[in-house]
Amino acid sequence: MQCGISCLQMVCKHHGRYYSQEKLSHYCFASNEGVSLLGISEAASQLGFRTICGKMTLEQLNKVPLPCILHWNQNHFVVLYKINQKKNHKTKYHIADPGKGLIRYDRIDFSDNWYSTLSSGEEKGIAMIIHPNSSFYENENEKEDGKKKHSISFMLKYILQYKRFFTQILLGLLLGSIFQLIFPFLTQAVVDIGINHKQVNFIFLILLAQLMLIFSRTIVDFIRRWIILHISMRINISLLSDFFIKLLRLPMSYFDTKQLGDLMQWINDHSRVENFLTTQTLTILFTFFNFIIFGIVLLSYNTIIFIVFLSGSVVYGSRIAIFIKKRKKLDYLTFEKQSANNNKTYQLIAYYIKRITILNF
Repeated sequence: MQCGISCLQMVCKHHGRYYSQEKLSHYCFASNEGVSLLGISEAASQLGFRTICGKMTLEQLNKVPLPCILHWNQNHFVVLYKINQKKNHKTKYHIADPGKGLIRYDRIDFSDNWYSTLSSGEEKGIAMIIHPNSSFYENENEKEDGKKKHSISFMLKYILQYKRFFTQILLGLLLGSIFQLIFPFLTQAVVDIGINHKQVNFIFLILLAQLMLIFSRTIVDFIRRWIILHISMRINISLLSDFFIKLLRLPMSYFDTKQLGDLMQWINDHSRVENFLTTQTLTILFTFFNFIIFGIVLLSYNTIIFIVFLSGSVVYGSRIAIFIKKRKKLDYLTFEKQSANNNKTYQLIAYYIKRITILNF
């Protein structure tokens, strides 16, 4: 609901001034239906910008100075910051979307999202041309020093208070890696010694050893999962309690800009934070241990096999790195859709409760 304020914030940063959203909210009021184009224009004028708002065609938009703010899908605001004009309708439009990040559109997709009306037989969209005046740079008192950096360091307080349990989990991961490493050597011994020399007693001895390793690894895995469950429940309770404490300290004006679906989705997302702190982080460590240990073993056995193993690992990691931005965009879309679904579900339930109450009276 604060996409217009975020767009104005991005334009200010482009021209060398950083303003927090809290600061810009004093100039541009946002309701639970968002902020209007007039509100953004008035806020920009107070900051020292000169703005021109209107409907224009795509050809006219290609000639305006950038960055400019666009009314997107008739319910959103984005910043157009670059246009790569090419022939044969292959022009690329670079958009900074407050909800999805930096996105590049071709001419057709851009037009579908931006066009909002038909005027004089031509399709047009709404844009705000924004350019700073000299007063924008002269107003040093309004300038804020730096940008608040996002960090995961705040999560450390939830981990450090359970460092003893995390030490036990790491020890369990190390033992699990060692047990898993022993299995290939036992299999080799069965083939090279037991089967090759037809020593049945030796084979039974190795099979018994494998059975004991499986039993030991199961016990270690059970204890590790029990500790993770214990820690995850406590971390989840701590996260939710801190969230509610912070939420209840906010002014009532804050809730005018948020829908109930957003708040409910934020509460549900705390389970994802807890899962990241416990399960996912430990899984990454377990995978890293196995990669190092098995890499050393393969290198000692055969260099070619190690190169194949390393190449496959690099390809797998590259695939993850390539698609991580797309997964991030899908994650934003998922949050948006789930939030809207929660809000509609709440409205539906509230409507029927109200209707049943009226009928009873």
